[in-house]
Amino acid sequence: MRYAEALEYLFGRRRLGMKYGLDRMKAFLADMGSPQEAFRTIHVVGTNGKGSTTALLAETARLLGFRTGRNTSPHLLDYRERTAVDSRWIPPEDVASFITDYRGLIEKHQATFFEITTAMAAWHFARSGVDWAIVEAGLGGRLDATRTFGGRCTVFTGADIEHKRILGSTKSIIAREKLAIAGRGTILVCHRQSGAVEEAVRDAVIARGLDRIIPAESGKAPLPGRHQLRNAALALAAARAAFGRSQEEVDEAFGRACESLEWPGRLDLRRGDPDILFDVSHNPQSIGGLCAHLDALGRKPAGVIGFLSDKPWRRMAAMLSGYLDPVVATTPLSDRLLPASRLGAEFERLGFRTRIVDPVESALRTGRELTDDLLVVAGSFYVVGDAMLAAWRNGWMEEPSGEERQILDTPQDALMPGLH
Repeated sequence: MRYAEALEYLFGRRRLGMKYGLDRMKAFLADMGSPQEAFRTIHVVGTNGKGSTTALLAETARLLGFRTGRNTSPHLLDYRERTAVDSRWIPPEDVASFITDYRGLIEKHQATFFEITTAMAAWHFARSGVDWAIVEAGLGGRLDATRTFGGRCTVFTGADIEHKRILGSTKSIIAREKLAIAGRGTILVCHRQSGAVEEAVRDAVIARGLDRIIPAESGKAPLPGRHQLRNAALALAAARAAFGRSQEEVDEAFGRACESLEWPGRLDLRRGDPDILFDVSHNPQSIGGLCAHLDALGRKPAGVIGFLSDKPWRRMAAMLSGYLDPVVATTPLSDRLLPASRLGAEFERLGFRTRIVDPVESALRTGRELTDDLLVVAGSFYVVGDAMLAAWRNGWMEEPSGEERQILDTPQDALMPGLH
């Protein structure tokens, strides 16, 4: 099986939807020989900041000399990003080999897309001799497939309203679902929370005998935005608590990680004509971070925006008022898509000068024509990722650099819009 064929099979499993419960995942891993037992795990859970915190903590572990696995979701540019060892994405041939060799078990256990991806990460980490895996939970925590990894430490980035149908309708309920991933007697790293979320944290600490660590300010972060200082503080505190190294060693590695880490799509300014700022701000909290960043820049750029239909997209569109104008509404290639026509109508109602353009590549082309200063591409991972790929294809921004250069190793027939 080629990589593109493996992806076609994998993404075809999405028709199964989500299946709640961990028994199926546990049985799948057991039949594989329990690869998740070959390494130690730190879980990262929360509503926002999980990917950035995971990436920084993994880079700190790598610079401490640990063989380090990193598991994140969703991906931005290529499926292989989800599973990396020492910042090297899983090779295309390994993805194809896993699907080929374990297809029988996948179908025996009726594994979903996310369960397959989680099992593949465990398999790849075990084969690669990983010491520590830094693992971002996919959704929630209590029933998330990654919970089967049995983390020794949990990093909680906070809770906001999301996925109400699955996780619950209040921040307290959502926080409890996410915190349930922390095993009895393990370490919990989280900032002081407000109101009912702090109460949920205290209840989890008491009920499961968690060793709670409240981070001090880190003073530095590898990515722009005030919120990244909080994420960085979480990563630093977790590294000090979990890795068994002196504070001096950890702080030195963390400092170098802050200088070297690149994490695409997070207030990510790319040089071009015009410059493009990419940001996967897909809920109100992250849209607020984008607005604060634009306010600090003192610029009012044009925007290319696309949201998913299960997000509070009307609220997010209103939050962008005064920060972007004109805007190009576009449609993410997802089964949860919000048609550009509906989003565009909302922008028009709010008083934005609005264009409605599909697909994403054409929307990006239009956005570039509407400004000679700065273009912001924001919203769903589907929109931001597909726009970045289109910008590279068309020479509209600088070439890939750093870790993202691995996109050049991906077979071109596997870089298809909407595969997120």
